Amino acid sequence: MNLSDILQSAQGGAGLQNLANQLGLSPEQMQAAVQATVPALSHGLQRAAQDPGALGGVIGEIASGDHAGSYADPSQTGSAADAGSGAMGQIFGGPNVTNEIAQQISRVSGLSPQIVASLMPALTSMALGGLSHAMQAQGHGDVLTSGGAAPAGGGGLLGSLMSAVGGMLGGGGAAGGALSPGLSTLINMFAPGMAVSPDHAQTLNQILPR
Repeated sequence: MNLSDILQSAQGGAGLQNLANQLGLSPEQMQAAVQATVPALSHGLQRAAQDPGALGGVIGEIASGDHAGSYADPSQTGSAADAGSGAMGQIFGGPNVTNEIAQQISRVSGLSPQIVASLMPALTSMALGGLSHAMQAQGHGDVLTSGGAAPAGGGGLLGSLMSAVGGMLGGGGAAGGALSPGLSTLINMFAPGMAVSPDHAQTLNQILPR
């Protein structure tokens, strides 16, 4: 599973069309929006994965249950943008960066900034709900409660993340610095799963350097 797969499977496969209907977008416009937004989400998530604190915030959003309805329930399509607004700060790091990402998505997709302002958080919420669903389905739900590593000294989610992600950063984390299968699976799901134009990728890297 990757981000493209997850969004395509949302709401029984009808999530993107439901969102397009809500926003008055044609199938072609929705496809352009997804092709611009998914790489941005992927880039933000992969960047967050390099920092234990940021990854802790992302996993907290995934584990919260706040995005489950956006992914699974067509009746909650209208509230998906509200659910995803706060989560974008965890992924992109703050409102200024989020605004730059939104402007880039608008340029690439050809959609107005107003449409992107509604679309981007809705897709974010669907993606986070789908990540949670996929982790549970693959038997890695423990990463959503323990951070994917055995808590050291009762450190809970943040302590586990610091240990597990510290290993990824070369800090000698749990199990000799190896990521748990659950955390590795989650990070692999951050891949966009679609071709990304070099110009779009370069601009995203300038806005969100790794």
